Amino acid sequence: MLAESRRGVICTPHPTATATGMRMLEAGGNAIDAMLAASAMLAAVYPHMTGLGGDALWMIHDRRVRTIVGIGQAGQRLPSGGKIGLRGPSAVATTAGALASWKVAQTISRNEWGSRLGWADLLGDATETAQHGVEISASQLFWQQQRKGLIEDLPDLHRLCKSDGNWLQSGDRLRQPQLADTLSQLARHGVDDFYKGELAQAFAEAFARLDCGLTRQDLAATRAEEVEPISVRYRQGRLFNVAPPCQGLYTLQAMAALQHMPVPENGSARYYHYLVESIKQGLLRRNRELHDPRSSDWDYAASLSEANIAGYAERVDGQRAAPWAESGRPADTVWMAATDAEGRTACLIQSLFHDFGSGCILGDTGVLWQNRAAGFNADPGHPNAWAPGKRPAHTLNPSCYLADNGRRLFFGTQGGDGQPQTQMVLATQLVDFARPIDQALRTPRFLLGRSFFDSTDNLKLEADIEPSVIRTLEDMGHEVEIIPSLSPYTGQAGAIAIETDGRRFAMHDPRGQGNSLGQRQQ
Repeated sequence: MLAESRRGVICTPHPTATATGMRMLEAGGNAIDAMLAASAMLAAVYPHMTGLGGDALWMIHDRRVRTIVGIGQAGQRLPSGGKIGLRGPSAVATTAGALASWKVAQTISRNEWGSRLGWADLLGDATETAQHGVEISASQLFWQQQRKGLIEDLPDLHRLCKSDGNWLQSGDRLRQPQLADTLSQLARHGVDDFYKGELAQAFAEAFARLDCGLTRQDLAATRAEEVEPISVRYRQGRLFNVAPPCQGLYTLQAMAALQHMPVPENGSARYYHYLVESIKQGLLRRNRELHDPRSSDWDYAASLSEANIAGYAERVDGQRAAPWAESGRPADTVWMAATDAEGRTACLIQSLFHDFGSGCILGDTGVLWQNRAAGFNADPGHPNAWAPGKRPAHTLNPSCYLADNGRRLFFGTQGGDGQPQTQMVLATQLVDFARPIDQALRTPRFLLGRSFFDSTDNLKLEADIEPSVIRTLEDMGHEVEIIPSLSPYTGQAGAIAIETDGRRFAMHDPRGQGNSLGQRQQ
């Protein structure tokens, strides 16, 4: 459902988190406060997708666009056996950057935006919910069903998915009392405790038991930082994203390349072909080169020069699909955003990488750790190969569009390789065709490559795309598979639009159970 207000708006992937963030706005908090409280709540109600043991990126706008990058780094040694795994103890091989990013964001909230809310205010609702429980989400039930074998093999996950040995069912309550204790500890002592206090000690002891290569010193070295966003000129405005090691560089490259192509009829075969072929070229470049720029002298900004963008566009054949046989990067994530009464916006994208992350809950903290270390390339000669203290290539990449006429758009999505693909659909619908966010979010999407369940490397199209369009795409050489309309495989997106007349709109994806709220008028 679309929310509208001339004051604050918020959208998140779970109604309880949305309501929590709105309470912060109603209590006099700002957009950052709303995101912090909502993110904490998602750890309690949506633990298969996000939590304290993951990474996070922020995109903030007040007078300018700012990004905060909270990505954990590799330890000083590899896990036992010298290899990073996809799940289990050997997947717990990078630190978690989310709470480091919370600290940077809260500093801006208090010192620049004048918030008076402390950690006890921001974490209180989540602490109570984790302690007393909440009805299990439809999303968690879906992913439990898909991952039953994995969950059986990873006994830590039984705490999240079972009660007295029985699988949680619709209507059952999810309780996380150990997570509640951790949130209470953070409320009393602040998020530094996660990296340098009693919680850090508990994590370090768990690292030692897992023999995953991380230490307390690695935790203490974790930093989040404010980083200059990257951007390109697009139509009558500017499109922003987050710099490497995040894949937003390739979202921008693909969008900028579209400006060198004719604007097709909305929803036509040519429309989908141009989007697919543009991002296809970007993903090929990403798989070859994306890595932590702190580990090299990579001048990634040069790839956004007009000459390079023109070259990307020239490689797109307007009549035929290029071959595609790249391995995908499935991932699960949450995107959410809030705008406050002052018009300041905070977008937060946070992730455990794959659904249920590493599958390891550390000690008695209730914190499920991410498996983001699986994002390193196994080839030691690859730019994205593992190295001590290095950050892995990252799928997270939220977007912001500032139009010349003052219209502001914020959007992002869950979905690994699907993130730039869904963002291209949203950006073209919102900017090229000036559609309202509810229509943009309902627009049929595509997904190039493997889905979450190791399907074929083809072009998946939602079923409400016109049959004649699908036939034409097949004639152009696309290997097409039809997936249901409003399929969760194409991401859980959200968007906020701030119009020039002061109206604010927010909506979360109709493909999930997320929602949006608008602040009451005074």
